[in-house]
Amino acid sequence: MSTKSKNITHEAVRAIGSISAVSRRFDFKSVQSVANWINHDQVPAERVIQLCAWGNWKVTPHELRPDIYPNPGDGVPEVSLA
Repeated sequence: MSTKSKNITHEAVRAIGSISAVSRRFDFKSVQSVANWINHDQVPAERVIQLCAWGNWKVTPHELRPDIYPNPGDGVPEVSLA
């Protein structure tokens, strides 16, 4: 039996902590917007990068929105190995 989240948006939110935590970080007045993201399994384009960054890139922009980040490395910062 799998314990995987019901959708990738939910996984991204859980990487940060909770719906409430994400709502506070975006300075939303209520949790409804984030709950709607999870219900529709889609994060608004302008919120994807910030959401992924706050979750330490556990979920990538490509995983959240392959329609606007078609390549697996799109939107992910390059890490210097120096």
